Amino acid sequence: MESLEKRARPAARAPAQGRESAGVERLAPARRLAGGCLLSAAALLAGCAAPDLPRDELHAPSAQKTARAVQHWDVLARDVAERTTVRLRDWPPGEYPIYLLPAQGDGFDAGFRSLLVTRLVDRGITVSTQPTGVRMAVSTQVVQHQGGGVYAPPRVRLSEGVAVVRDASGAYVPAPDVLLASGTARTEILVTTSIESDERVLARTSDVYSIDQGDVALYLPRVPAVAATPVKTWRVVP
Repeated sequence: MESLEKRARPAARAPAQGRESAGVERLAPARRLAGGCLLSAAALLAGCAAPDLPRDELHAPSAQKTARAVQHWDVLARDVAERTTVRLRDWPPGEYPIYLLPAQGDGFDAGFRSLLVTRLVDRGITVSTQPTGVRMAVSTQVVQHQGGGVYAPPRVRLSEGVAVVRDASGAYVPAPDVLLASGTARTEILVTTSIESDERVLARTSDVYSIDQGDVALYLPRVPAVAATPVKTWRVVP
């Protein structure tokens, strides 16, 4: 009898073990499904949070370049205003108002003139809105070097991406590339100022400012849009 009972006991446990195994098998897919849902939810939350973070690449490159160029224009205007103030330091304050002639073009020329007026006034120079006996003319010229670099006297660094050669003669001699800051200076802006009265030149400066090659388009005159040619239509009458 004992041997029969011992043989019967394992057989009695078999159904229970089968039920446990089946339960585990049924729970495994559910656990995998729950884990997948948690991962999906985490990915969804991460995707929703991403647009709230500041990202530089979302800004238009042209807008960034324009903002940087305007800052550089102001650097040039400050430098020219400071140079003009030094030249006029012996003049009686306010006795000879200066009339700044209108800009020769739009874009950089107009923006530079406006900034220059502001910086002159900041330094105590009396600027007239109407023609006076003393006038100030400002001319700008973009110089691009297509070949190698140019030889020039030592440059004075004014800010990131802007350097200047004082009282440049305008005589450029081809030479190996000249490095400026982080790259080779290939584009320069010649800015000439002339203060005149009664057909006489009272003060004059000619400075060459080196700029980034990628910003040259923001210094060139705007090209007027070409008007569309009207299209003539003909109707055939039967």
